[in-house]
Amino acid sequence: MLKKILCSMSLISLVVCAVVALSGLAIAQPGGTEYVLDDVLVKFKAEVNKEAVVSLKLKFGLETVKVLKRTKIHHLKFRSNLTVQEMIERLSRSPLVGYAVPNYIRYLNRTPNDPDYSEQWALNNTGQTGGTPDADIDAPEAWDLQTGSSSMVVAVVDSGIDLTHEDLAANLWTNPGEIPGNGIDDDDNGYIDDVNGWDFRDNDNDPTDTSPICGGHGTHVAGIIGAVGNNGVAVVGVNWDVQIMPLRCFGAFLGIFCTANDSDIMEAIEYYTDFGVRVSNNSYGGGPSSQAMEEVIRASHSVFAAAAGNDGTNNDTSPHYPSNYNLDNIIAVAATDHNDQMAYFSNFGIKSVDLAAPGDKILSTLPGNNYDVYSGTSMASPFVAGAAALLLAQDFTLTNMEVKWRLLKGTDPLGLPVLTGGRLNIYNSLLLEPEVTIDVVPLGPTNIHPGESFSYELTATNLSADPKTVNVTSFVRHPDGSERSIVGPNTITLSGNESITHSFNYTVPTGVPSRYFGINRLVGRVWTSAFEDLDEDEELYNLLP
Repeated sequence: MLKKILCSMSLISLVVCAVVALSGLAIAQPGGTEYVLDDVLVKFKAEVNKEAVVSLKLKFGLETVKVLKRTKIHHLKFRSNLTVQEMIERLSRSPLVGYAVPNYIRYLNRTPNDPDYSEQWALNNTGQTGGTPDADIDAPEAWDLQTGSSSMVVAVVDSGIDLTHEDLAANLWTNPGEIPGNGIDDDDNGYIDDVNGWDFRDNDNDPTDTSPICGGHGTHVAGIIGAVGNNGVAVVGVNWDVQIMPLRCFGAFLGIFCTANDSDIMEAIEYYTDFGVRVSNNSYGGGPSSQAMEEVIRASHSVFAAAAGNDGTNNDTSPHYPSNYNLDNIIAVAATDHNDQMAYFSNFGIKSVDLAAPGDKILSTLPGNNYDVYSGTSMASPFVAGAAALLLAQDFTLTNMEVKWRLLKGTDPLGLPVLTGGRLNIYNSLLLEPEVTIDVVPLGPTNIHPGESFSYELTATNLSADPKTVNVTSFVRHPDGSERSIVGPNTITLSGNESITHSFNYTVPTGVPSRYFGINRLVGRVWTSAFEDLDEDEELYNLLP
């Protein structure tokens, strides 16, 4: 028998919770501020040396749990009578500290020959569930163009997945640098035998979705993205072929909650970033903004599909994180039902939520070779993550912003209370090409040192016969995701089929922070008003010490 489960904080909002202390966690009333009692996340200033950090940790009684190698954020634990806020106040007064934040707790937001495909209204709505025909993402039309690629990896930051599921196992990511079962960290990434991802919750190499409290959430999400297509088994994902990287962060707490700490989520994001994963799904949220989490997401260089939340509230006025972070690589996703109406539980926002996708009564995979119907923006977000993977399977050279533009521009206009007003249509997105383009061409070496200069050309081209007024800019995106503007934005008018080329020179400042060393992206961007057209091009520059 099919059951409907709303994957959301709204489930736990029915429970009246006192503030309790157990296993180091502070549980406030759901919707309030919740964090680990004896943890802080600290970013030291760039110029601070290791000896000063050690001295400060001794002074405040801090022990290192983990240092995120990409962003240099320290996960620290303390043993004192101080509250977390008191510890943060003391740390913030230190001239060595850039910022200190709590370790917040987050909650989950919950034509192939596959025999149950006909029940998957979100992919192809014929009215089979009593809904409106064509209130779907036009998956069959999209599959005529692209069904996915086994070279595309999508990270699922969630409760893990059923690694042996009949409709998922063939699309499970395998670490090419790891030899199974030898007890050795073959690829030297700090994780022993991480053959199929990692369990950051329990710190082991088995990211299986095992917690009954989490309800198979991660397995359900994974099936929406990439249940194997055309295999004669049950359902199909947006991608017939793809690699799903399971990263388990969420698990049971107090027997009634499915939660994860920011520190585990941040480590999972850095893990997939180190593998160069281009797309991740993030069907969770709750709690306040965290500068540390925002920094890690920015540095991920990934298309970060994020559920908008299930409180039925306006994210413009009541922010929901991580979907509300103002980052170009985040796509915030609301949920629609089979009538193309906003799902009753879905958060919304004409400034803060980008688009909607099907999220009500979604059939997908569950542990133990099972299948069932779940509802939530948790189910809407993986449709967008899957769509991003399809776009990159078609053209892996697309930048994150180009993927985002295609997904938002391709929506079916429905007048929904989101930025685009529309619902995902992956077929439209696959067909989209901008009428204005930009090319970046280096004019010299791309290995440079601080104090040296480099030159490059920008060429903006109007592919249409009509004049176009466009904005042109170029900037450097550093390894940590931060950006440094070089040119513009400048506004120019291109005649029909006209190209304009200009050369530029930029001198790298001396004394740049060490976090900028390594691969930097020189990005050129051109766009028209209201982003009717957008194109990017990028070249890689290696900044050497």
